[in-house]
Amino acid sequence: MKQFYIIVALIGLLSSSCQSNTSKKETKKATEKDKNTEVSKSEDDSINNKESGAVKHIYGIDISQYQGDEVDLMSRKKDSLKFIICKATEGITYTDPNFDNNWKMISENGYIRGAYHFYRSNDDAQSQADNYLNAIASIKKTDIPPIVDFEEGSIVDSQSTADIQTNLLKFLNIIEKQTNRTPMIYTDINTGNKYLDSSDFSNYPLWIANYTDAKQPDLPNAWKDKGWYFWQQSDDYNINSTINDFDIFNGNLIDLKAFIKTH
Repeated sequence: MKQFYIIVALIGLLSSSCQSNTSKKETKKATEKDKNTEVSKSEDDSINNKESGAVKHIYGIDISQYQGDEVDLMSRKKDSLKFIICKATEGITYTDPNFDNNWKMISENGYIRGAYHFYRSNDDAQSQADNYLNAIASIKKTDIPPIVDFEEGSIVDSQSTADIQTNLLKFLNIIEKQTNRTPMIYTDINTGNKYLDSSDFSNYPLWIANYTDAKQPDLPNAWKDKGWYFWQQSDDYNINSTINDFDIFNGNLIDLKAFIKTH
């Protein structure tokens, strides 16, 4: 019987040792898992800090055929730009000859991209929408929402303000319905106050052209309470000896991505 108890005791010690080793292994695995999780979270936090930090605004440019193949030559590190908006179409038949290349290269060079249509008040709204939608057929959910450029050069004086407004709203509604995105309006103060004085237009995000050294742009009356999203602050930004329009987004990179996602 004494030998039996000794054997039982030895078995108990071996079992306890195995359980202890297993417990240590499980604890080690759990610790390693926690460390990996912490590293992953740390990397995410680092990315978010880089995108937000103390940055209040981020910068970009808008281009058309007049800048040539500029996107091919640009360096993100040199110019610190985050987005580029290019001209796509105008009226019912015109497509910017550099649009296809710009649209492709903007994305391939790591910029957030956008594309605008120059609106002509004397052209049919549906036909203009068709022209624009055909050009931006490859637009993605990560791209800046569709944009209509409505400025002094868009307007034919022989048309009534009421007709211009009705047709422009028709164009915007078509774009919104076909893309399931909320289009933006690019305009200046004088044009905005004269033709876009209705709350129907201020429901669309504003890209304001206002060349000033002030800290904030002046806005058309309809957007005074709504505020601005993009600001074309100047038309003399130099990159590789080419003159560009310089733009500011009203927020950091995280804000821009959130804006794109919700519009």
